[in-house]
Amino acid sequence: MSETSLRNRVTSTVDLLDRPSHTWREAAEGGEANLTRHDSLLQAAGCMNAVELRQPVNPATPASSLTVACWNLERCKHVPESAARLQGTGADICLLTEMDLGMARSGNRHTTADLAHHLGMGYAFGVEFIELGLGDRREQAEHTGERNEAGLHGNAVATRFAIDRAALLPLDRGGMWYSPDGIDQRRIGGRMALAVRLCLAEPVWFVAVHYESRLFPHDRERETAYLLRHVDELCGDDAVLVGGDFNCRAMADEGFDDAALLDRPQEAEPMFARLAEAGFDWRACNTAQPTTRLHSWDDRKRMLKKIDWFFSRGLKPSAPRVIPAVAADGRTLSDHEIIVVTVSL
Repeated sequence: MSETSLRNRVTSTVDLLDRPSHTWREAAEGGEANLTRHDSLLQAAGCMNAVELRQPVNPATPASSLTVACWNLERCKHVPESAARLQGTGADICLLTEMDLGMARSGNRHTTADLAHHLGMGYAFGVEFIELGLGDRREQAEHTGERNEAGLHGNAVATRFAIDRAALLPLDRGGMWYSPDGIDQRRIGGRMALAVRLCLAEPVWFVAVHYESRLFPHDRERETAYLLRHVDELCGDDAVLVGGDFNCRAMADEGFDDAALLDRPQEAEPMFARLAEAGFDWRACNTAQPTTRLHSWDDRKRMLKKIDWFFSRGLKPSAPRVIPAVAADGRTLSDHEIIVVTVSL
């Protein structure tokens, strides 16, 4: 991937994202699946070129210390139960990844809007992918004959505070999931981060990140370089908290113990060295606990891994913890746990 191939940052905001039209979907589902066609379709999709922004109904008074939760909700198929779990963390801000909008697999809900409503928060939501089908193979089987009302999937930040600015930060050129070769779910789009600026005691940026799941350490270093370029150009000298699913599996694959996981992850994942060079710290805002969770249908021998992280710059983090992604009735809500940290300005 060349440096010039990165998609443009998106800073336009709207009250409600456009849904892909029937004509657009017919064009996306037919014809040759190549990158040129993908890029044309992406540019023609209005939902890929704006961020949906809703302010909280009753914004909270800006504070100098707050709690942040970060969670890959794996489609957010259980909105009320997930909201209750987040409320239990005391979070003022939630960095959310893998959120559906109009997908049959999650009840054709706007999961971000519904979750934010339950939490009494506003939100910013950006589209990572326009899904051309019902999801992965399991979801295709479970929802055969159903229809997506919008087919959007992305990342969000929900917060009790007024949102000053919002931006979608692309982390690749897009198109990896469009080719039918070896892909069980075809999509338009690519990996991205969703950033918001809150004016608290001072301006602070909060960034929800989702890295590609099918790549390797050197690819994640490249995604990190793109992320840091956006942060440098967008955030300037403001404080920043980045959190999300980085899919950084190499430490577990290489058998790092807890101490090595926090003290020298850069030996397996060079993305950590890039972040350290840019002034970001992870030691004070993370534990070494695994952040993945098995569903009942998963291989019980599959290794649990820490792939969800916070990175802090210009803030004082404390009390990092991992909260099980389990509802009150014992149901698993996601294949990722919730990570939580307190930050002071």
